[in-house]
Amino acid sequence: MKSLISSHKHNYYLKPGEAFVSRNPVLVTTVLGSCVAVTMFSPSKGVGAICHAMLPGTPEQARDLIYVETAVRYIYDKMVKYDAIDDMVVKFFGGAQVLDIVNYSLTKATVGEQNVARAEEVFKSLGISVAKADVGGARGRKLFFSIKNGDVYLRKMGSRPDFIDREFKPWAR
Repeated sequence: MKSLISSHKHNYYLKPGEAFVSRNPVLVTTVLGSCVAVTMFSPSKGVGAICHAMLPGTPEQARDLIYVETAVRYIYDKMVKYDAIDDMVVKFFGGAQVLDIVNYSLTKATVGEQNVARAEEVFKSLGISVAKADVGGARGRKLFFSIKNGDVYLRKMGSRPDFIDREFKPWAR
């Protein structure tokens, strides 16, 4: 992991409700629980984009990058402006149920499940096909997105703060 970090001249930590788009070889890191992240990368144009959305929202609410629809459409529009959608590779992460809810209702979707469903609706409406996805479950995720080559490295977090899955799983282009 140290070699991945040191191989990038610039590193950026993406906070909830933010998006990052660049042509420079930047390593973007973010941590997800019920939030979702979407990465887009064009190998031919060398352009990459990532968003970190917190809430499913509705079209009426979606005016801020904290909402899934707004965030995904924002980075998609940026990729279009760079003329980078012909060979665009899209990857999708997050949407976990990280809170231990005692009275969890099986009939009501969690925020993570709602975020995943909303993102899938947006992908469908934009005609986007997702190359790789790691969504749902009960464990948070730490992502490293390399805008140098479009690779995403994923580490699933444990349910207890002292447990960390030490294996980083690279998601090939």
